Amino acid sequence: MSETSYVGLSQLRVLQRKLDITANNIANANTAGFKGERPVFEAVEGTRATGPSDTPSSFVLDRGSYIDTSAGAIMRTDSPLDIALGGEGWLQFRTPEGEQGFGRDGGLSLDPEGTLVTSAGAQLLDAGGAPIVVPPGAGQISIARDGTVTTQNGNAIARVGVFDVPDIQSYRRLGNGVLVPPDGGAPQADELENPVVLQGMLESSNVNPVREMTRLIDVQRAYERANAMIDNADNLQRDTLQRIGRS
Repeated sequence: MSETSYVGLSQLRVLQRKLDITANNIANANTAGFKGERPVFEAVEGTRATGPSDTPSSFVLDRGSYIDTSAGAIMRTDSPLDIALGGEGWLQFRTPEGEQGFGRDGGLSLDPEGTLVTSAGAQLLDAGGAPIVVPPGAGQISIARDGTVTTQNGNAIARVGVFDVPDIQSYRRLGNGVLVPPDGGAPQADELENPVVLQGMLESSNVNPVREMTRLIDVQRAYERANAMIDNADNLQRDTLQRIGRS
């Protein structure tokens, strides 16, 4: 295989990675609290083919991705179970599989046991790491800006945990939007001293669908060009070998 083909293959791997990430961003453009993912690549020079005057080939390596932590727009829903964070911080969740992690999806409901859960079934945890359970007969709950949850008669039952997660960029993304520590480790986070919890609000995804669709089209076109480059290089090499064989 020619060096041109190897360069093309490295581009195809990178473009496939971009395609997967962009498609996932688009799929979650309407997911509350979703944070977009951005790929990170590095260009690496290959060896010179003949002499020092030749320009070395450039290969592209996948160096992972990072989480776009910018805030999404805050939307009013007036649902007493919906919450949004009006500033920094992360909500803490426990997934149905038992993994503990963080996210910003405040679209909540009560499960049959009265536990506050997301649409994916992840339990919202309080400041101490326990699920928030609304007792029977509590009536409509109120959630204060500091996260304190009170029943209709004014009894405080919990406080929503809002945390600073310094190493969030190393966390692994689950399909339900929750970010969990790598390698199954314990979450390392500090509770925020002055959180801003907004009841009856939701933070929308920070993904811009139009921008992501433009990226998707650009990636698809680049993928086609890289495939054509590989085909042309392979055809040229095959023709050259055939001519040598006939000489």
